[in-house]
Amino acid sequence: SIVAMFISGKFIVYLRRHSCMNEIQRREVAQAFDATPELLPFIPELLADLWALGSSLELIVELLRPLDLPAETTRVLDLGCGKGAVALTLAREFGFQALGIDFFEPFIKDARERAEEMGVASLCQFMCDDIRDALGEARDFDVVIYASIGGVLGKFDECVAKLRRCVNPGGYMLIDNVFLADPDKVESPWYEHCATHQETLRQLTAHGDALLREVIIPTEDVKALNRKYTELIRRRAEKLAELHPEAADSLFWYVEKQERESEIMERTVTSAVWLLQRA
Repeated sequence: SIVAMFISGKFIVYLRRHSCMNEIQRREVAQAFDATPELLPFIPELLADLWALGSSLELIVELLRPLDLPAETTRVLDLGCGKGAVALTLAREFGFQALGIDFFEPFIKDARERAEEMGVASLCQFMCDDIRDALGEARDFDVVIYASIGGVLGKFDECVAKLRRCVNPGGYMLIDNVFLADPDKVESPWYEHCATHQETLRQLTAHGDALLREVIIPTEDVKALNRKYTELIRRRAEKLAELHPEAADSLFWYVEKQERESEIMERTVTSAVWLLQRA
């Protein structure tokens, strides 16, 4: 497992590599992308134009800025970091040290390359691992980010219980997720971890932590972003289909599935970002 510590403001990291996933891991990663294992080799190209991968990047920066956290000592843990958009942006904007963890190795490679390009490689580390394993040893962070990765850590009270173990007392947990718009219309297993707005707020604060801010994202904004993303994915799929005609059916199935899931999302849930302070 991962052991990650900050000593004198620098990362000391022991890294477990995942260059080869077993079949169970391949299926889990594919499920996370709403794809089949056979489509995994195409995912980096299909999602090449989506840097933030659904995270509310500007909003996360907006919520953290007023906290006025010291650049020299603030340590951020970004769980399910994808291509590192949140971690890299926080390092560039605020000078924070950031550790990003994700199970998809091509995204970790992308994040490391972008860290060099953005001039923040000395502030950021990106590691390939299952966040559920990494949480067992991650400790003493000032901020933990859990953005746009669904219900990987369970319902919100279960999720917060795991996140708060990584955060120093008085530190912050930022959760970018969704709650049910209509509890009678849950049309996808993606939202089994969700609850009504009132129940979500109860679960988020079930361990005595303070809810400092809640920002509910307008449905029209979510629709616009979904349309933008699915169009970008479709264009990539069309190019890939020309290069790999044998995979064309699977590629366009993936695009159509993303379009259907976006429509279900817009009917079923409301997006929000919550900033909690650990008790």
